Amino acid sequence: QGAKAAVELIKTMDEKTYQRMVAAYVMGYKVTSKDTAQCKYLKPAMSDDDYGVVICYNSVKDVKYIKPIISGNTIFCINPVNWHTDATPATLQDSISVTLDRKHKVLIVKGYDGLEYKPILNIANSGDLHGAEPYLYNDCIKANIRKRVNHYLKRS
Repeated sequence: QGAKAAVELIKTMDEKTYQRMVAAYVMGYKVTSKDTAQCKYLKPAMSDDDYGVVICYNSVKDVKYIKPIISGNTIFCINPVNWHTDATPATLQDSISVTLDRKHKVLIVKGYDGLEYKPILNIANSGDLHGAEPYLYNDCIKANIRKRVNHYLKRS
């Protein structure tokens, strides 16, 4: 719900506020073409240090587990392990592979089952890794926040 709230807040943002935004981390939710049509500030992150952008991703074991309410029709996705927007695979914690599926704009995670997260109303955590994302990418996100903020502060 927090990621959806972030998207909705960005839609109400004024220019002055947007100029101060480093990045919005919309983890485990979607940004659709309808959203971007409503708001010019919903811009996809394209690297690990751009600012004024939205970091968006959803993790699944396979595309068959995509949940429309969470990641259907999403148009943004960046891999929070290697910060690529292509299918370059990344290794996480020595044994987990994270690869962006460019067609569906989701992350395919191999080598991690996520079974410690119980399914929620057959909406989350049943083939998708929604509940595991904060744990999986925690170190990557912490480092990225520092990097983006430092880059933002150094701008002319």
